[in-house]
Amino acid sequence: MELTHRKASKFAPQDFISNRPDNVITNILDRLPLQDAVRTDVLSKKWRSKWTMLSQLVFDDDFFKYLSKTECENNHARIISKIFRQLRGSITKFVLIIGDTLDVKHIKPWILFLSRKGIKDLTLKNRHRTLLNLPTHLFSCVELKHLKLNYCYFNPPPTFHGFPNLLSLDLCVGFEEDFELREFLARCPLLENLIINDYFEEGKVVRVTDIAKNQNLKSKLLKSSLTFVHIC
Repeated sequence: MELTHRKASKFAPQDFISNRPDNVITNILDRLPLQDAVRTDVLSKKWRSKWTMLSQLVFDDDFFKYLSKTECENNHARIISKIFRQLRGSITKFVLIIGDTLDVKHIKPWILFLSRKGIKDLTLKNRHRTLLNLPTHLFSCVELKHLKLNYCYFNPPPTFHGFPNLLSLDLCVGFEEDFELREFLARCPLLENLIINDYFEEGKVVRVTDIAKNQNLKSKLLKSSLTFVHIC
């Protein structure tokens, strides 16, 4: 009996992952779809709450398809807010698809949360029929390195002092009439890659000359209606 026990232990599967340092575990979980990362909570006691150290949150189509199979659509925003409340570490990347199951009123507290978590890579894709009014807290995310916005109003508040670390900017947005692109770009001294698509057909505020004068930019693309202008 004793011999049999030893032999079983020798060939029993060993858990090489659970005892890894927290930063290694977080790196592994960040590579999983968000819904799968959260579900690791039930693997064992060692994995309980490990997902709360996630540094990347991707609420994409796959995530919402999963939610639609398990939850009422009215609960989607509540579940995302619950995930936010349980997170313990910094959030470096955030992707959100804003579809019909989300009320835009929830975006403001989520962006405020991210502004306090050292967000570096932020993507908002709005699929509502009206342009999304961006929360002013977004413009206080001074650690941002990559920003991608789709179908939003882009109008930095008077208190905006710039994105000192921003490297890439992808805007498919509507600009307010008084928006000054040249002044905005001057407040992004490290910006290297820029894509602009102005949803307003008149779009006169977006001028090629404003973009061309920024010497730091390595890649620049301006889209006006159906015309693309690439500036090398």
